[in-house]
Amino acid sequence: MVNDLAMRTDQKPWSDVRVRQAVSMALDRREIIESTLEGVGVVNGPIPAALTDWALPIDQLGEGARNYRHDPAEARRLLAAAGYPNGFPASVCFNSYGSTVLVDTMQLVLKHLKAVGIDAKLDQKEYGAYQVTCRLGKFDSLSFGPLTPFLEPDNFLFGQYYTGEPRNRSHVHDPVLDALLVRQRRTADVKQRREVINTIQRHLARQQYYVHAPSGVYIAAWDPAVKNYAPNLGYDYGGRLTAAWLDR
Repeated sequence: MVNDLAMRTDQKPWSDVRVRQAVSMALDRREIIESTLEGVGVVNGPIPAALTDWALPIDQLGEGARNYRHDPAEARRLLAAAGYPNGFPASVCFNSYGSTVLVDTMQLVLKHLKAVGIDAKLDQKEYGAYQVTCRLGKFDSLSFGPLTPFLEPDNFLFGQYYTGEPRNRSHVHDPVLDALLVRQRRTADVKQRREVINTIQRHLARQQYYVHAPSGVYIAAWDPAVKNYAPNLGYDYGGRLTAAWLDR
């Protein structure tokens, strides 16, 4: 599961790439892993690390790789260069989804932002209200929450970044990115499509339209007698078990 910070990139201060980069550098991803994921987790780039066939490792993201370092001093410098030497207030639209891990992660994110001068206050909403506002980009400043787990990179990229898409919560409008997103959809050759998607990932690592939190690493084990079952990234564990059987 990936949680991310969405930002109103159609408005100041989030329209300034330096502010978005500062937010990413403010996050202490190692502390999040140690404090909320029992020390076992991975840092997500623009495509979740779990999609190992597609996600570039952080050190292969070009100049954007630096944005994944915890560097509060550089974050404060970037904010000052963007015209916010004393930081600024913000609000974070949020619903807990009933998850204590999500709540703990949110608290750490608030702490990390405050440490660089972004005084973010929680705007907690009831689940239904969250879905019809925050999840559709209807928030004032920031929004934090989980992404639906997918197995295909286009599901993470097109809806979240293409101009005008309902799931484009950060209100991204980037013609260069739009062209790349369409190109990867139209490229049938897997190798060529991978090259386009790698270009997209490096572009997104620089721009930081969304700032992704780390994800936990989970281990699944089951009796060899359980047939027609496998771990699943989605929510249909019950459906998988309905179709499974014991071979004894």
